[in-house]
Amino acid sequence: MTAAAEDADINGQVYRHCLRATAASYHAYQGVVPVPLQALMGWHDLATAQNYIRISGRATADALRQVHHQ
Repeated sequence: MTAAAEDADINGQVYRHCLRATAASYHAYQGVVPVPLQALMGWHDLATAQNYIRISGRATADALRQVHHQ
């Protein structure tokens, strides 16, 4: 992991859990729904996937676009 961070010119500490959280957030923002996100990340609790989706703001943005037809 250290070598990959150096190759990417990332300064500071890089942790596995941080990278997993970034991947989960990215996929949630891209519109992956809770059950597939849960399966992808290997979580036992569906609520964890729902939290990432809620935090991403994607659902809110989609709902506002539907209301305003944009």
